[in-house]
Amino acid sequence: MRDKIQVLLKSLLPEMNSLDKLWKFMSTTIGYISSIFTFAVLLKNLTSFDKAEALCKSHWKWLILIGIIVSLICNREKTSYKGTIEDDDLQIEIRISDLFSIKASSYVIPTNTFFRTVMKGEYISSESVQGAFQLKYFKKNTAELDKLIAKSLERQGIEGKVCSDIYGSVKQYPIGTVAKVDYKKKHYYFVAINDVNEYGKPINQEYTNVDIALNGLMKAINKFGHCDNLAMPLIGTGRAAIREATLENVIENIIDRFVKSHDKIARQLIISLRPKDYLDGKIKLKKIKKYIEYKCEFK
Repeated sequence: MRDKIQVLLKSLLPEMNSLDKLWKFMSTTIGYISSIFTFAVLLKNLTSFDKAEALCKSHWKWLILIGIIVSLICNREKTSYKGTIEDDDLQIEIRISDLFSIKASSYVIPTNTFFRTVMKGEYISSESVQGAFQLKYFKKNTAELDKLIAKSLERQGIEGKVCSDIYGSVKQYPIGTVAKVDYKKKHYYFVAINDVNEYGKPINQEYTNVDIALNGLMKAINKFGHCDNLAMPLIGTGRAAIREATLENVIENIIDRFVKSHDKIARQLIISLRPKDYLDGKIKLKKIKKYIEYKCEFK
């Protein structure tokens, strides 16, 4: 809730970093104030009702405040953008929101190659996408989730390499391996994106991990998916800590893959952008919007 309020406030408060933006804000504010006062005068002239004009004059400070508020609302920065590829019946949307605040049928959850769910010692951080999912649906009892993941991997005939970490014996799977978990009428695709050491710390962090993980994800969704609404985060940009995985690179990579896919993977792709990245000024929404518009028009 706190992040939502902060995002709303930032979108409302304009960045007066140029004369054009300052002039636009001032002119729209004056315009709204003038419109309200003009309406009050017009009301007086047409109906002899002069209380509205008198109210504007006696409470002119409130009139200015109302003009400023309306101007802020009308000029606020959008926190989501959509684009549609008509020929493929695919809608692409970027949205500043926590992943699980988005209403979708399917979700992508980045994980480690051990498919570990342990949250002790931040092996799986509560601030990660996987951690948020586990706290929302499984709390601290992840035994059921472990069984669902293992069942999915077993059904696919994927055999992991026997390894060990501080919690005991564990199987390691290749990067790009996907376990599909169906839970409470939703579909969750756990995709392995990074190796970890025995303490759960990411290792071997290379951008190729993102490419391999996206390839595996696309194949898995094409094989097991339902061509529905899919919400996913910017994999590799969070706890995986892949240096070359910048927000811009990963956004473009994800969009390109869905746009160029010969198979219809989803009806709607919703890319979740972390509120913290937006609040820290790391996300240039207008630039992303232009990229989506270009891809939707020229594919």
